[in-house]
Amino acid sequence: MLTDLAAWHALEAHKKEMEETSIKSLFEIDPKRFKSFHIRTDGLLFDYSKHRASLKTIELLCNLAKECGLEKRRQDMLDGKEINESEQRAVLHMALRGSTDPNLVVDGENIAEFVGGVQAQIKRISEEIRNNPKITDVVNIGIGGSDLGPRMCYKALIPLGEGPNLHFISNIDGRSLEKRLQPLNPENTLLIVASKTFTTMETLGNATDAREWLLTKLKEEDLHDHIVAVTNNVEKAMSFGVDEQHILPLRDWIGGRYSVWGAVGLAIAVAFGYEVFEELLKGARLADEHFMSAPFEKNIPVLMAMLGIWYRNFWDYPAHAILPYSHDFRDFPRFLQQMDMESNGKSVGLNGERLPYATGPIIFGEAGTNAQHAFMQLLHQSEQIIPSDFLISANAYHDLPDHHTHLISNALAQSKALMEGQSHEDDLQRNFPGNRPSSTFMMRYPDAQRLGMLIAFYEHKVFTQGVVWGINSFDQWGVELGKTIAKDLYVTMNQEGLKDGGDSSTSGLMNAFSTHCEHAA
Repeated sequence: MLTDLAAWHALEAHKKEMEETSIKSLFEIDPKRFKSFHIRTDGLLFDYSKHRASLKTIELLCNLAKECGLEKRRQDMLDGKEINESEQRAVLHMALRGSTDPNLVVDGENIAEFVGGVQAQIKRISEEIRNNPKITDVVNIGIGGSDLGPRMCYKALIPLGEGPNLHFISNIDGRSLEKRLQPLNPENTLLIVASKTFTTMETLGNATDAREWLLTKLKEEDLHDHIVAVTNNVEKAMSFGVDEQHILPLRDWIGGRYSVWGAVGLAIAVAFGYEVFEELLKGARLADEHFMSAPFEKNIPVLMAMLGIWYRNFWDYPAHAILPYSHDFRDFPRFLQQMDMESNGKSVGLNGERLPYATGPIIFGEAGTNAQHAFMQLLHQSEQIIPSDFLISANAYHDLPDHHTHLISNALAQSKALMEGQSHEDDLQRNFPGNRPSSTFMMRYPDAQRLGMLIAFYEHKVFTQGVVWGINSFDQWGVELGKTIAKDLYVTMNQEGLKDGGDSSTSGLMNAFSTHCEHAA
């Protein structure tokens, strides 16, 4: 049990020692603290000096990671072992960016050969689309990892875009579909339908109606030039009208929230060119190399993870804020919500027993400076302390340098204010307690390589925390129950007469819907 480990007990004792120590006082003790508490690697700077942590804290946290077997678990993932125990699957998203042994074989298939084949398809299909003057708009239809990853990357890298316009449809809300398709011309539009099983309710519902929309201007035999599928279910995709040459495969060892590196990343290659997609992979590969080789005390994702555990389990901080000071990176917090909360939002351990300690925090965020006018009030003055990550870039893709200086000065001011606070004991409403921890990532440029590094660092952070907490970060049983109930309720809602939802609230709401909805049964 985690809480029985010697390293855990050492951290409990150390926490008591640190209770009277403020972050500000750590800088007073060591004015050059930044020098010892930042890491530079490949155009990325990670500053973790504004944390309630001394060198001893870092040492003890790294001891806990070692005692929990992180080194072995990390190698097991790289070697293709079935570390997703509940689904008996390997976890090989690192293979998609070339970080695994080229001779690795899983389920009788050489992984490097499979990945190389998919990358060749991405290159070929993306170039076909980009070189086709008839295709001006591409619509990516998927949900979860098939939407959040490519959508976030598209927005983050949009200054680099010279390809077709890219649109995303995920929600089953018909307004989303209509709004996206209404201004487009079917003759100039291509659909990317991304679903591992090709049975996902939201994706197939949207794709079916989008297909009908295409047929308002196209003939059935022309559909193969206007639909690409990313799926494991080739037969279903072909029956949907997708040419076999336009079907990109997935594998069970690629989790949805880690799938942007493979076939799901087709939309990125279409929008920016395959070379930019390669840069994204290169950045992730650099992060993999760092994670696999750097000592824990200087390992960025390990430090991110262990500081998170320090706050979640020893200080009882319930949440974590992601604050990209970049308009283009505005979807990064939402992307990380899925990566982190779907991976580690669990209360049952690998042994099948309920855990006696907290695990994944609530992840939320917003682009700066908008966040300052939304929820930063709570971060500064609430009784709940919420650690933050600031994401900034030294350079920007626009011609308004003074705007950029204003933006970055605000980011630095917020992290400084959270740390230092300001005393107003005579007017408590204006009192800022300070002692709010934060990390800062600074990119040299907000380009594809740095974005790839950032994503992969957060992936490895989530993995590391899962190892320490003793949970499976690669399944997601929590999403299943609601989907199952929704299928049953959908059938009931389409039946005539009074609706029985199994409880008075659900029944009452369904009958109210039936009464007031113009198309209800």
